[in-house]
Amino acid sequence: MGQKKGRFFCVAKWASFSLVLMSFGVGCRAGAQTPPVSAGTPYILHQSYPQNAEEGRPEQLFFDELVRSLFKNAKLPFIEQLQQPWKRAYQETLYGPRHVVYPTTRTADRENELEWAGPISRTVWNLYGMKHAGWAGRQLADIFASARIGVAMGSAREDYLRSRGAKNIVAVQRDDQLLAMLLADRIDVLAMGASSLGFLTSDAEARAVGRLASYRVCYLYVALSKDSPPGDVAKLQASLDRFYLDGHFLAMRRDFKLNADPHSDFIQSLLHPASHNIGCVDMN
Repeated sequence: MGQKKGRFFCVAKWASFSLVLMSFGVGCRAGAQTPPVSAGTPYILHQSYPQNAEEGRPEQLFFDELVRSLFKNAKLPFIEQLQQPWKRAYQETLYGPRHVVYPTTRTADRENELEWAGPISRTVWNLYGMKHAGWAGRQLADIFASARIGVAMGSAREDYLRSRGAKNIVAVQRDDQLLAMLLADRIDVLAMGASSLGFLTSDAEARAVGRLASYRVCYLYVALSKDSPPGDVAKLQASLDRFYLDGHFLAMRRDFKLNADPHSDFIQSLLHPASHNIGCVDMN
C-alpha cells in the first residue's frame, strides 16, 4: 500500500511540475531517505595551506599539523581536502556531513550551525590603509561609512563589517589579493589580522601601510559539521586540552617558529579555561 501511495504521489507531482522536474533533472522516489553516515566514515579536513606547502604561512602550516594531530590522538578517521576558497569550504562544512574547517571564527550567528573544539588561536581584527591616504585618525564609524573596504569573501569579517554599517564592501576570494588592491588604489582600507598582513608585505610595503584601528578580538576554533557526534567533538576537545597541559601545543608552535612564550598574553589567553567558549569581543 505504501508503494502505491508513493507511485501515485510521484505521478501527481510529475503532472503538476513536469517542466520544473525536466529543467532540473529531479527524480522522485517513494520513501527516499538520506543514507546514514557510519561511525567509521572519515572526516574531511579542509586544509588551510595551498597545494604547494612552501607557499603556506607558518600559521597555516601549524594549524594543519595541529588538527591532524588532534584527530590522530582522538583516534578519529580523516582524509584531507586540498585548499579551496574559504567560502566554499565553509559551506561544505555547514551542510556536511563530517566536514571540518579551521581556523574558524566562532560568532553568535554560527554558534548553533556547527560544532566547536578549541580555541586554537586568537586574532585581533584590524583595518589598514596607506599612510599617505588620509584615513589615519578618522573615527571608525566614518571609515565604515566612507571607505572602500576590502575583505575576504564569506569571512566573519565581511558579515560583521556590514552589521557595523560599512557601506562599500569589496569582497574577494582570498585575503592575499587585498594588499595588491590597496596598493593599486582599488580599495581604501583592508580588513585583516596583523599576522596575515605581516606575511604578505615586503619591508617597503610595510612602511607604506599603516594600521588605522583595532576593533575586535576573536578566538579561532576547529569547526565541524553539525552532524558530528557529540562524543567525537568531546574527544577532540580532550585531545587539545591534553596538548595544552603536557606542553605539546607550545612545542608545535615552536616547531613553526610561532609565539610559544607561556607568559605572553596571547598564550595565556588560549590556555586559560575561561576562554574555551568565547567567540568575539568588540574593542570599540
